[in-house]
Amino acid sequence: MRPLFSQTSVAAVRLVIAVTFAVATMLIDSRLDGLQIVRLAVKTALWPVEQIAGFPANATRAVADWTQTRTQLAGRLESLAIENERLLTEQLKLHTLRAENSELRRLLGVRERVNERLLQAQIERVSNDPFVHRVTINRGIAAGVQIGRPVLAADGLVGQIVSVYPHASEVLLMTDSTHQLPVQVTRTRLRAVAFGTGQLDQLELRNLPATVDIVAGDVIETSGLAGRFQPGIPVARVIEVIRSPGQPFARVLCEPAAELSTLTLLMVDVSDEEVGQ
Repeated sequence: MRPLFSQTSVAAVRLVIAVTFAVATMLIDSRLDGLQIVRLAVKTALWPVEQIAGFPANATRAVADWTQTRTQLAGRLESLAIENERLLTEQLKLHTLRAENSELRRLLGVRERVNERLLQAQIERVSNDPFVHRVTINRGIAAGVQIGRPVLAADGLVGQIVSVYPHASEVLLMTDSTHQLPVQVTRTRLRAVAFGTGQLDQLELRNLPATVDIVAGDVIETSGLAGRFQPGIPVARVIEVIRSPGQPFARVLCEPAAELSTLTLLMVDVSDEEVGQ
């Protein structure tokens, strides 16, 4: 017996029903917005599935973004560190230039006060021996420097030239233990001899009577005796006068007028007058 409906006709009917249902659903949704609740329910039900399905991609993207951000931050930090070092170096150079300019202005003031021909020089090397107070400057015979010439700083006397070379010279600082300098007290015109003590911040006036008129704060200057230095150059300031009971002489300790430990620029007297020995 032949069936009433063949499989082909049943499939066609099903297709027609499905298409009709789909078209009707779209019309209802577009005209009446009647499937909003259904869409919301379906979307809510499928949300966990979407999250699980998208987790690998999201995790991969997050890791890639984190790695890229970390790399960018590391590069930025390195750039900032380099820039910071550059700025610190520039700041140090600027500070040095300011200090040198200030020292140059002070030295120019010395040039105006002192009636001599002064040559600017720069300290290139300091003696490594703590018991020898010598520095090497970048001026020598070619610039007119001679042995015995006085060397000045902005605040006062520094020492004198003891060795000369074509383009360099050695300066014996007045605080060296072998150095002696004729001086006088500005206030009383008392003459004395200043001896180096081997300490950069100290000179000593010796063989002065215990009753000598000298007090802390007195200014010591060159006396001009022996012809090595012109008179009136600041040398030191008295910081302590020691008078021991029963002792015929007083010990007078002085602080150099120039800060010898921090000097970088100097002036060398290269006047045409003959230097006394």
